[in-house]
Amino acid sequence: MKEKTSNEIEASPVAIAELEQRLMLLENVVFASKDVLTLEEASMFLGLSRSALYKMTHNNVIPFFRPNGKMIYFEKSELLEWIRAHRVASEAEIAERAKQVMQRMATAK
Repeated sequence: MKEKTSNEIEASPVAIAELEQRLMLLENVVFASKDVLTLEEASMFLGLSRSALYKMTHNNVIPFFRPNGKMIYFEKSELLEWIRAHRVASEAEIAERAKQVMQRMATAK
């Protein structure tokens, strides 16, 4: 019986899925170690479309770098700061703040 060459071997769906998963894990390791991200990487990191990210840079909504006047880069730590600066309080936190304001108003009388 003749052995099949690598081109002749049909990859099983399970093997393909396993390889795709391993590739994704490797990409995540490389991605996690980067401090400066391209527009494409920042888009994936933030879960935004490239066009939405371009619009945000055009309107100076998000911090970015353009060292050569063309390519856009983002510092991962600045993106995290930007995300954290736009935190929305939970209902419990809002209720607690309202309670504190009411207490201050009651003691000021």
